[in-house]
Amino acid sequence: MNNNQYPSWDEIVNLREEFRDSYWAYWINENLFSFGWFLQFGLNILFIYIAYKLLDRTRLFELLTAGGIIAILSSLLDSITIQNVLTTYPNSFTPISPPFVTSTVVILPIVYMLLYQFFSTWQSFIIANVISGAILAFVIENLFRWLDIYQYIQWNSFFSFIVYLVMAVILKWIMNYLMKAQK
Repeated sequence: MNNNQYPSWDEIVNLREEFRDSYWAYWINENLFSFGWFLQFGLNILFIYIAYKLLDRTRLFELLTAGGIIAILSSLLDSITIQNVLTTYPNSFTPISPPFVTSTVVILPIVYMLLYQFFSTWQSFIIANVISGAILAFVIENLFRWLDIYQYIQWNSFFSFIVYLVMAVILKWIMNYLMKAQK
C-alpha cells in the first residue's frame, strides 16, 4: 500500500486482477460440472421450456420488455449486494459474477413475465407477487443456500422478500406507463 491511508488505483486494479484469476480457478475447479452447476443448467432449460409453453406469443414484445426490465433490475441489485458483500454465489453456472445466466437473466425474468401476463390488475398482480416473493425469498433462496449456490453474508430472506415486491411494483408501473404511451 502507498503512504496514504487508502489504496491507490493501481493497487485496486491489481486486487481486481488477483480476484479475477482466483475466481476463475475456483470456478473451473469447484463449480464447473458440479451438482450445483447441473442443477442450474437444468433450471435454465426448465424455465425456458415453461416460457416457451406459457408465454402469450401475441404479447411477446410486451412480455419480453417486462422480462428485460426485471433482468436489468435484478442484475443491478445482484451487483450491488455482491459488491457490498451482502450476498454471494459460491456456485455459479458461469464464471461471471454475479451469475447472470441462472437467476437474473432466465429464472426471475420468466417468473415476472408470467406474473405480469396472468395477473393484469394491480390488486391481482400485487397478491400474486406477495405469494411468489414469499416463495422465492423464504423457500427457493433458502434451498439455494442449503445447496451452497447462494449465500447470505449480511442479508436475510425478509430483505429479499421486500426486494421482490419492490421490483414487481417498479415493473408494473413502468409497463403501465409504456403501454399507455404506446396508445
